[in-house]
Amino acid sequence: MSSSKIAAKLAQSYADIQALLDQVDLELVVYENPVWQVRDVIWHLSVWDRQVTQSIEAFQSGGQYAIPDFDEINFNKVSIEESRQLTGEQVEEESRQARRRFIAAVERFSEGQLESDFLYPWGDESGNVIQLVDYMVEHDEEHRQEIISAAN
Repeated sequence: MSSSKIAAKLAQSYADIQALLDQVDLELVVYENPVWQVRDVIWHLSVWDRQVTQSIEAFQSGGQYAIPDFDEINFNKVSIEESRQLTGEQVEEESRQARRRFIAAVERFSEGQLESDFLYPWGDESGNVIQLVDYMVEHDEEHRQEIISAAN
C-alpha cells in the first residue's frame, strides 16, 4: 500500500464526517455524562489528529513524541473545555486544518517507512503508520456512528 492510498483513507473518513455535519446541528448532544455535543466530538477528533501528526512528524525527524503524563479521561476533559471556548465555525475550521496536516504527514512517508514502527502519542503503544491510520479511521467511524445514533 502506498502513502497516497493510506492518506486517501483518511480523506474519505473525513469526508464521511463532513457529510454527516451537513445534516446535524453542532449543538446536538451526543453523550450525556459528561455532556458532549457534536462540536465537542469534532474537536476531540481534531485534537487527536494533531497529536497523531506530532507523533508522525517526530518520527520523520528522527525522534519520538508522546503526550506527557497522558491520562485519557483528563486529556479528553481538557480538550472539551477548549472546544467550549470556540465558535462552531472555529471548531470546523480547526478540524479541517488538523486533518489536512495529518494527511500531509502521512503522504510524506516513503515506501520504506510505511512499515516502520514508531511511538504513538498516547505513549504506551508503537506501530506503523498503516496501523495508526486504520486505528484513527476506526475512531472516526465510532464517533460518526454515535452522532448518527444521537440524531435519530
